[in-house]
Amino acid sequence: MRYIFVPLGSAGDVNPLTWLAHLMQRRGDEVVVVAHAGMAHVPRGAGLRTVAVGSAADHDSIVANPDLWHPDRAFSLLAATFGDRAREMIPAIRAEVVPGKTVLVAAAIAVGARIVAEADRLPLVTVQLQPSVFMSEQDRPLMDARLAFLQRAPRWAWRAVFLAIQKAIDSKLARQINAVRAELGLREGVKGIMRDWWVSPDRILALFPEWLAPRHGDFPPQTAFSRFPLYDGDAPLAAEAEEYLAEGPPPLLFTPGSANMWGRDFFAAAAGACERLAMRGLFVTPFPGHIPLPTTIRHFDRLPFSKVFPRCAAVIHHGGIGTCAQGFAAGVPQLVMPMAHDQPDNAQRLERLGVGASLVPKHFRAEAVASRLEGLLTSPEVKQACADMKARMLRQMAPEKVADLLAILG
Repeated sequence: MRYIFVPLGSAGDVNPLTWLAHLMQRRGDEVVVVAHAGMAHVPRGAGLRTVAVGSAADHDSIVANPDLWHPDRAFSLLAATFGDRAREMIPAIRAEVVPGKTVLVAAAIAVGARIVAEADRLPLVTVQLQPSVFMSEQDRPLMDARLAFLQRAPRWAWRAVFLAIQKAIDSKLARQINAVRAELGLREGVKGIMRDWWVSPDRILALFPEWLAPRHGDFPPQTAFSRFPLYDGDAPLAAEAEEYLAEGPPPLLFTPGSANMWGRDFFAAAAGACERLAMRGLFVTPFPGHIPLPTTIRHFDRLPFSKVFPRCAAVIHHGGIGTCAQGFAAGVPQLVMPMAHDQPDNAQRLERLGVGASLVPKHFRAEAVASRLEGLLTSPEVKQACADMKARMLRQMAPEKVADLLAILG
């Protein structure tokens, strides 16, 4: 079989599909990745045949926009690109199809793959990385930190909230997506874009374990739960990082996300917290120009989290699901500063599991960060919860079984 993988987004979105592509390639299947030019280096650097589409400048312009991290404006910024990204991807996907021998595996936001599957009647696996995207009334994801008061609201209130969210999403997406669909001969318009249409009717692969979000009655029946991929490129640990980790006690690691170039306040608070706690720090970001660096702190553009997190006292981050998972596997406490997207919900789940805490951006200041970290680092309950989580992560689904969930459509 030929598997065409279609990721879209930042490293946290592209790494999981790169991991899946490797699984299928190791099984002996033919694999190709169709990726946006801004992130095509990730699968290509992993040794996968990669077709780059679009312009890296478009990716960079999104990263350079501070609205990417704003709870009210982030979705609008990304939504405006859906039609253009689909038009870039569709011809590249179609050029790789072998009739009768092709399965598409795509991120839900890579709607070009969904449209090709629909128009050309190809099997499709939609990969979902985090629970919040299911918008389950029973699971009650925290879509926005300001909506935390709704957690105890009756179910009818949640139904009303999700209906309002769906209508707002459709107002931004339906016209442009239906225009692209019409170009491929799909005349009947669709709605309910991000609740119903954007996922495959064949299979949805939840790339996280069911214990993170137990299946509820309003989850799509074609959903298969699996595991966290824990893939970070398998890069070796730089000698300078190894030396720093070895020369003193475990540091605090701070990272606001690989695509976040607006981390000045985050790192200022981080430096202050390290000073207050008299602890060493590791700052990880590819945008280092604005970082305060006391002598006890080291900066790296990137680090293999799977190798570094187990050697840290705690991890402080934005709440991306991949970073959360690496923290689970390392068995370390996590402090999250959720901003937008799935981050508030991921932070909520960390707190429920007893392995972390969160501070919204307006409260993420040195004194508050130090206080919250001190509580996490000295709590016997948190220590035990982290140890239990580390053991649980060792029992994740075998990678071969995840590959079976893709192969079943072939």
